[in-house]
Amino acid sequence: MNVLVWSDMEGPSGVDDHEMFADAAMYKTARSYATQDVNAAIQGIRQADAQAKIDIFDGHGMGDNLLKEELESGCNSLGGGWMTRFYEMVKSREVAKYDAVLLLGQHAAEGTVDGFMSHTNTGDTALRVNGKDAGEAPQLAWLFGHFNVPVVLLVGDEAVVREANALLPGIETVSVKKAITRDKAKSIPLEEAHQLIYEASCKAISNLEALKPQRVSSPVRIEILYSEKQMASTAARFPRTERTGENKVTYIADNYLEGWLAYNTCRVVSRMHILEDLLMFMAKALTDDMQQVKERKKEWEEQRRKRIKSEQPFPPVKY
Repeated sequence: MNVLVWSDMEGPSGVDDHEMFADAAMYKTARSYATQDVNAAIQGIRQADAQAKIDIFDGHGMGDNLLKEELESGCNSLGGGWMTRFYEMVKSREVAKYDAVLLLGQHAAEGTVDGFMSHTNTGDTALRVNGKDAGEAPQLAWLFGHFNVPVVLLVGDEAVVREANALLPGIETVSVKKAITRDKAKSIPLEEAHQLIYEASCKAISNLEALKPQRVSSPVRIEILYSEKQMASTAARFPRTERTGENKVTYIADNYLEGWLAYNTCRVVSRMHILEDLLMFMAKALTDDMQQVKERKKEWEEQRRKRIKSEQPFPPVKY
């Protein structure tokens, strides 16, 4: 049996404060917590099938988050990167080789009012698929479903578990924390979380024959809502992409794979607008003083955050 364990960084047990992503020492702790969750899942998989071949995909950023030296032995680490390594896996149909996928460390979709660090991909988009607000977890489940591969387990905060239960019927779920605010959460004890992940992983793999791939009906209506109007203007230049609002474009795909590729292509290219804005901002402070450059970058990020917050581009979501 071939099993893929996909890990993100906002949803692991113990990761309960946004500051854990800003401070280097705290982030190492977050990396350790995520690695421990992955190990609990691996142990559960092996309890159900001792011969399972297990790959691990680090789905946060470019995939340098999990502590490889602390992972259970005998697994294959694939690295990370949605539009680099994973894109190649999709285009080559390598993803079709798996018998099951487990999604760990998950967070809720952009706009989720009571989710810890809720966002969709880079945080510059919100996504609707056939009229349903969808974050990263359902995106992945439907993509694997297109290749007839079932996503059998989701682990994260309460908000993403509700999202999964609403959009991915039949999937096993484990909630390891509850958001207090968007930037803080209250986690259950680590040992309890690891036991729940172990048991759910074992159960999901043991009951694999009863679990079906998650799919959406075709044609697939992809609606992309952007944080800034200019990004929607850029995306609307793509073939078969229609601007359907000041900050929204719509794409009708023949199947989910086409829709997923269209969404991510539009998302990545449109983000060039943000990078150009940042470069212009930084160019005004050309200096060899790196501390000044960092301060300018921080100032730009704060200005952009306030602008987006004041414009409130994304509607609230709650499942």
